[in-house]
Amino acid sequence: MIVSDSVGHPAASPAAPSPAPARRVGLAATLTGRRGLVIAVSGCVLAAALGLVAAGRGWVSFTVAEPPLPSLRKTASGHAVAGAVMPLALVVLAGVVVLPATRKLGRRLAGAVIALAGIVLVVEAIDVLASPRQAVAAEAVKLTGNTGARAASATAAGWPWLVVVAGVLAVAVGVLTVGWSRGWPAMGRRYDASGSAGRDKAAEASMWERFDRGDDPTI
Repeated sequence: MIVSDSVGHPAASPAAPSPAPARRVGLAATLTGRRGLVIAVSGCVLAAALGLVAAGRGWVSFTVAEPPLPSLRKTASGHAVAGAVMPLALVVLAGVVVLPATRKLGRRLAGAVIALAGIVLVVEAIDVLASPRQAVAAEAVKLTGNTGARAASATAAGWPWLVVVAGVLAVAVGVLTVGWSRGWPAMGRRYDASGSAGRDKAAEASMWERFDRGDDPTI
């Protein structure tokens, strides 16, 4: 129906309200907000836990044969064949504190360090899986006391694969931090906000005390 004004001319229809801007959703919105920081910190905890747990387990079972003596069999732990795993896992674990406490460039540098630690974790575990006999060469010497002793056979367990998973997860956390951490909150901002709120409350309390004494703080 056409609506006319008082002189007979058709009146313009009221403009339809423009749609509100769509709320940003999706993976990018999740990663660049507070949830992104929570995901990164959780990833640090999980990756470090996997690395620390696996490091103390038996990685390679090997046998050393020295005729006419009977064969000697032993299982070497991750500490023995991949000594860098525990320190690297602790570096990743430090991200739990460092990521919320830093901002901008400092946080990105922390992410790069975590990613680098993850890469080395993967390399350490793959080296053992690819050549278990070489990995236990030093352990064979310790077992026999003979510098020329070599492992006759060696079999890697599944624990190095857990470190591979930990390393990949650490790399993912590092990449996430370098690429999407700009909008993450920092502990300093929260503490600054709490300090300002505390000062405001103290000033308000002081004003009411002056009112109680009969003074006018507005003068």
